Amino acid sequence: MKSSGSTSEQSRIYNERIILHLVRQHPEISRVSIAEFTGLSAQTISVITSSLLERQLLCVTGKVKGRRGQPSIKLSINKKGAYGLGINVDRDHISAALLDFSGACVLLLERSVSFPSEALAKNIAQDLIEEVKNTLGDDWDKVQGIGFAKPDYMDSWLDTLVTDSNQRADLTALKAALAYWQSDAFEAWLADFTGTHCYCQNDAVAAATSELLLGDSPQRDFFYLFVSTACGGSFVANGECYSGGHGKAGSFGLIPSATGKHGKWILEALSLSSLRRFFAANQTDLPASEEAWLGDEYAKLISTWAREVAAEVKYALASVIALYDPEAILIGGRLPEAVLKELIQHIELTLKSHSMLPVPMIRIAQTSYTAGVLGAAVLPLYETFAPQQNLLLLSSKERSSKEKGSKGKSSK
Repeated sequence: MKSSGSTSEQSRIYNERIILHLVRQHPEISRVSIAEFTGLSAQTISVITSSLLERQLLCVTGKVKGRRGQPSIKLSINKKGAYGLGINVDRDHISAALLDFSGACVLLLERSVSFPSEALAKNIAQDLIEEVKNTLGDDWDKVQGIGFAKPDYMDSWLDTLVTDSNQRADLTALKAALAYWQSDAFEAWLADFTGTHCYCQNDAVAAATSELLLGDSPQRDFFYLFVSTACGGSFVANGECYSGGHGKAGSFGLIPSATGKHGKWILEALSLSSLRRFFAANQTDLPASEEAWLGDEYAKLISTWAREVAAEVKYALASVIALYDPEAILIGGRLPEAVLKELIQHIELTLKSHSMLPVPMIRIAQTSYTAGVLGAAVLPLYETFAPQQNLLLLSSKERSSKEKGSKGKSSK
């Protein structure tokens, strides 16, 4: 399948990003192969790749042998050409990730919290960022920006989602403290502290973006279901996240659950907090490690919870399939893998009896447990280097604006 490059001057940046994306997907690709994929002229490809090599975003990793004439070079992403830094503030943790230009994770840091205040979040984020700076040294100036991912509605549903006994003793005070997260103040602070641009998204959109840039799946139309202390979703249409008219598309957690057994809203039922409540109700502590989750003593509890939650989300997911027709449903986030696998099995069984349409493939997202913070780190790389259609739309708008301006001047 060809990537559609444009030959217009206004779309030079888009063509550059198309080539970078292609090299990311096909390491050691030749210029000839780039031409075959994109339909761009040899001259255009030569000019763009030469520029990318000069800026150290690409590197030469060999030569193509066996052809007549001068050997063609093999091009790959220069891992140290650029970096993406991400901060994820969630209800139960604050984490940081540093990605190199190939998408490999250079550094991953995490601190456990419980519904963090402004002061606590800033102290932890400052420590994490300083550790990233120490790791990069002189390469800090290659950081393309800082991505910030957080859940929406941090100060809502506290009676269901808060499990810390001290915080539960005064939920009114906690709600007042968490109102801070309704603003963009932390985003502005991150930009000021790092001296870089801050790219902000909710955690579900950030996680879906990481799948777009780092995932090896060919799907370009999928629904991403992000499960953490609560849950949310993101639609991906034609290879880009779809935000809707008010930026709230994919708010899966805000759909009412089927029966309310595990909470009135899906974000309460399909969540890590729901799993904690279920285990506590059965006088069982959550296993301490991924390996422990595989123990036979937990199998029945996991299966029961997964079956009940699958029933809570069946109508909502059937609606997603009917309205959107995704190629796949990807589930990522903080649920243990053993729980995710069981949940997917029950969702598939339930959907087959509640959807008139074919049930799309449902699978664990590639980044899964670290999706939130890796998604945050992907944001600056994605916004700076990914081939997005809105680049072409902006070019068209700019051209149209200039044309209107010149007409206005000539009529005076």
